[in-house]
Amino acid sequence: MTELRPGRLTAAAKRFLTWDANPAGFGITIPCPVPVGMGLEDARRLVNALIDNHEALRSRYTYGERAACLIEPESGGVVDAERVDVRAIDIETLDHNEFPALIEEESVKSNLRLDPPAGKIVTAVLLTRSYDVNILLLTAHHIAIDGVAMWVLWDDVATYVRQWEAGEPISLTPEAVTGSEWAEFLDGLAPSRAGELDYWLAASDSEPNLLTGRAATPDSVHLDGVMDGVLAHRLLTELPAAFDASYTRILLVSLGLAIEDVTGVARPIQVQKHGRYSRLRPGTDLSHTVAWLSDDYPWLVRPVAGTLGARLRDAIATYPAHPEDFSLLCWHHPESWPHFTTFNFPKFYFNFLGDVGVWIPGAHSREQARLTMFDLSLFLGTSKPEGVEQVHYSVHSPTGGLGEECVGEIVARWRAVIETVEIG
Repeated sequence: MTELRPGRLTAAAKRFLTWDANPAGFGITIPCPVPVGMGLEDARRLVNALIDNHEALRSRYTYGERAACLIEPESGGVVDAERVDVRAIDIETLDHNEFPALIEEESVKSNLRLDPPAGKIVTAVLLTRSYDVNILLLTAHHIAIDGVAMWVLWDDVATYVRQWEAGEPISLTPEAVTGSEWAEFLDGLAPSRAGELDYWLAASDSEPNLLTGRAATPDSVHLDGVMDGVLAHRLLTELPAAFDASYTRILLVSLGLAIEDVTGVARPIQVQKHGRYSRLRPGTDLSHTVAWLSDDYPWLVRPVAGTLGARLRDAIATYPAHPEDFSLLCWHHPESWPHFTTFNFPKFYFNFLGDVGVWIPGAHSREQARLTMFDLSLFLGTSKPEGVEQVHYSVHSPTGGLGEECVGEIVARWRAVIETVEIG
């Protein structure tokens, strides 16, 4: 019988397992090139090595108010077919134009094969052919990885492949700190932030939490757009210099002002944060930790009179210095939790994904379709195709949300704030 030991959940994992309506099926698929000579059994050993190397990938997760995780021991190199689920598909004759559809189709299938309570956190498909490279479609449940961890796994696959091809012993970089260990540290740190509780509770939304299904109208809204040319240069270069703030902060604050201008009232925004906060314990190395360590927090613009530039400067100046403290209190401090049971979480969502090349999840994507608790969600990313700086964004409002007219007004005002705010 497998010996299991209790682990600690990160804030993001705890929130997801507690509240998500469909926690079983939320995988992230990473297409990884592997050698043509790597067959199905070789791929299974690769995936088994990844699972052994990262605690979050060999854990069992339960859902609901008593969400928890139990950690399985390492395999000792023994590939358990129940845990290591890898399929193979021959793509020898597949037309390259059909490749994106195949990846999408197989990613959906892999997503359905995940089973967190049973400890099946990773599944994969090996796409094989006799030329170029094979492709390992590696799907890991979001409960165990975030955007940073995705690249850690990519690097692990590349390291494994390099060692495998050279006939060297497999030796992947271990985690200096596991997600469970970091969550335990945060549990101990959280009481030191108890004095901030009233500050964060003041960001409660004016609209109550959505506890039942939405109305059938208005229709859902999907809007993809880009800022480029003169506007992108202003956003990425001129405004950060003028306001002494990052362009991501300017994007967020401008959205807060736009929502206030269109709706007539300041509304909080749930901000997705992808930092790892290793500075909370100097000397901590989270660079190779695979876990869902990103978090989010509410930010509420302070209504002030004056010019657009004055409002923008005030919002930047009063922005919370330590936004991670919200997650510490809400998810790592049981004594504060009763206060958050009546907290109205924001109905607007902002997620800047970073420099993502030419792709971010589209407004019709599975990621945004899940966010029905928000009246409006905004995903953003930067890219520089052919040397031209751009900011891509996707806006989604669900059925029963804000409706096309209101969403259009907010987006137009958001862009106008960035375009017209006075710099002097």
